[in-house]
Amino acid sequence: MEQMDSNDKARIKELMVRSITSGVLTDDERYELQSWLALDVKNQQEHDDLAAVKKLFENKGSKKPDTDAAWKKVKLQLTEAPVHLLRPKRSWSILKYAASILLVAAVGLLIYTTIIKDPKQSLTTQIIQPGGNRAELVLPDGKRVSLQNRATIDISGGKNSPVATNNGKMLVYNTNSGQEGYHKLIVPDGGQYEIILPDKTHVWVNSGSELTYRVDFSKAAIREVKLTGEAYFKVAKDKKHPFIVKTDHMDVEAVGTAFNVLAYKGTGFAEATLVEGIVNVSDKLGNKQRMLAGSKIRIGSQKPNILPALKPTALIYSDYAWKDGVFVFDNMPLEQIAERFSRWYNIKVVFTNAEAKGLRFTGSIEKNNTLNTLLKLIGTSTNVKFEIRNETLYITKS
Repeated sequence: MEQMDSNDKARIKELMVRSITSGVLTDDERYELQSWLALDVKNQQEHDDLAAVKKLFENKGSKKPDTDAAWKKVKLQLTEAPVHLLRPKRSWSILKYAASILLVAAVGLLIYTTIIKDPKQSLTTQIIQPGGNRAELVLPDGKRVSLQNRATIDISGGKNSPVATNNGKMLVYNTNSGQEGYHKLIVPDGGQYEIILPDKTHVWVNSGSELTYRVDFSKAAIREVKLTGEAYFKVAKDKKHPFIVKTDHMDVEAVGTAFNVLAYKGTGFAEATLVEGIVNVSDKLGNKQRMLAGSKIRIGSQKPNILPALKPTALIYSDYAWKDGVFVFDNMPLEQIAERFSRWYNIKVVFTNAEAKGLRFTGSIEKNNTLNTLLKLIGTSTNVKFEIRNETLYITKS
């Protein structure tokens, strides 16, 4: 925080917590808080960190935390601002409630409402910004078209009608463009993109992924696409023309349904999570499996490892929440979390020792936060140290 006495610091803390938890501020109080936020980017970052913490407890099914226990723990973390200086009197109950939402019971995380003194948890001053809408389209003749422009562009067809239009977030194909051949959508690390295929199937493509597809679906008996990486499909219904997603380890066949496919190179497996409808899954050895909504399957190089059907709970949502702009972790190991961070923030991750990889975390946070914010949420009450140097995140369990 800026240089100010204990009373001023306490006052700012009160306004910041109250604005995030209840949103009830007078015009004068709102002006006071906004003026402080505008003084320094670190002030705004602290506010954003606290706002991000609140998101951790907006998951369905989150248990109501122990308010008294949470407050006692957070009170010990307050810096240079004795609690009795806070005003008015009702601020005690407000901060007490705010403290309760800062506790992640599933993993014992203690999140702060002020600056944390422990130097082990400090990061470099380098701020790693989140990814955004960016992609590249490869046309049949090999020409590459950047899609991250906000301005709408036309990809001309052979009959003076556009094959597709783009608005910087989504690529939308014309059903009858007159063009033939295959297009490839390449989404780099640090990117994401949406696409409406010629049959009106809606696809969300995640970071570090490639999707190859025909632009003349109407002439094909089977609507076939090839995926490397991760994508969420909401398939347009067409019983006469099955929709097949091909990966290196399995094929997913649907008529009209919604599902997520995870098939990054180097992982040694492909995984499908079925949200709606029914799909048929087959591996490269000829084994087949019918999936019902609420189930998940993982297939590797060997005999398929079929997971039991799961109820449509947050555990399933954590597998495709990325398309809604949210990271959701359900008892997820830090190694897997780091993989997601690596792709979205386009940063290399190095574990300097193996102990930290297996630590598990539960919670959720919006993907539009900086990497620094996410690391603070994970590291504040654990003995894990994060350090960012030269676009590389080093993780150590001390």
